[in-house]
Amino acid sequence: MQDPDALQFQYAKMKLEGALAAQSDMTWTSVRPTAFFKSVSGQLEVVQSGAPFVYFDLGGGRSAKCNPISEADLASALIDTIADSSKTNQIWNVGGPDDGMSMETQGQMLAGVLGKEPKLLAVPIGLFDVIIVGLQGAANFFKGIEFSAGLGASLDDAAELGRIGKYYAVVDMLTTDPAERYGSTSLSEHYKKIAVEGQEYDPYTTMFSSSAKKEA
Repeated sequence: MQDPDALQFQYAKMKLEGALAAQSDMTWTSVRPTAFFKSVSGQLEVVQSGAPFVYFDLGGGRSAKCNPISEADLASALIDTIADSSKTNQIWNVGGPDDGMSMETQGQMLAGVLGKEPKLLAVPIGLFDVIIVGLQGAANFFKGIEFSAGLGASLDDAAELGRIGKYYAVVDMLTTDPAERYGSTSLSEHYKKIAVEGQEYDPYTTMFSSSAKKEA
């Protein structure tokens, strides 16, 4: 949550942080992780099939960078805050042990783990704006019609999901301060693990998982 003043769920977390900071009945720590491994693993099955790794070009060949953290390492980090007095009543940005990696680097790494020749497909970030504006416009239209208000609300949610997707495609989700890096599991190790074991299906991040195929 590097730039948290952008999305509805971030507003909610900031509101909670403000409420915690305003009280004195208990100590607190608010942890802001960069990104989860599963958030950058969704294209494994696509690349495995021989299709290109898709990423968003922010202009000039640049793409967002991140140093994601494993769920196990994040769980340990959360527990450690209990005994670490330096984290008391503080906000802690935390990422994994890797240096910040661009999307191109992640795509090349994933291809290497899978034994594939890297294929990268850069998509202009402006595509997100077209999708978001279209969904929000349709949402506003249908919400204004009584019998289709439910559809409007669903499209509203879809537009917000589009904004979330754009946020993570544009903003660098990484930490550079050594005190904000945590854990021992690298993204490369995670890729190697799921390349063999598969990964749990997540409709928001995994495009074609083995679990999804089984359910289908």
